[in-house]
Amino acid sequence: MQIQAEEQRKEQRQPKMKAVVFLLVSLLAVVSCKKISYQKCPSTKELGEIVSIDVTPCEEEPCVLKKGSNETVTITFIPHEVVTGAKIYAYAIKGPIHVRLPVPNPNACQDHGLSCPLKSGVQVEFVLVEFVKPTIPSGDVKLEAQIKDQDGKSLICGIVKLHIQ
Repeated sequence: MQIQAEEQRKEQRQPKMKAVVFLLVSLLAVVSCKKISYQKCPSTKELGEIVSIDVTPCEEEPCVLKKGSNETVTITFIPHEVVTGAKIYAYAIKGPIHVRLPVPNPNACQDHGLSCPLKSGVQVEFVLVEFVKPTIPSGDVKLEAQIKDQDGKSLICGIVKLHIQ
């Protein structure tokens, strides 16, 4: 009888413990993730609309990217056309200088959370996890990120301010 009562108490505590663990994990994710401000790329007609850009970890703007660590950028957007293929482009901007950055897997439809074809008018999330190389120069920089569709037309393009440390 006492064993059954103990088992019932354990079963009652398990859902509560799971809820507590879930809340803690959720809070940690919210604390280290930040929706950041961005500006649209000048003179670029886009065939989509950025809803938000999140950087993890990031606690304040400009987001501090630490050399030797992984950073996750999530771009939520709405394509205004059917997208059967897409390619990622990235540029570092320091003053008047634009430097094209290598993107290890530039196919936006592969390993970035997108399942092409993308439907027109349906919100999607693009996720890029990138290792910040220790050889990158420290300091303030702007990052321009663009996704082009299967025809080479700009789907989305945004510029964010970052600090490399």
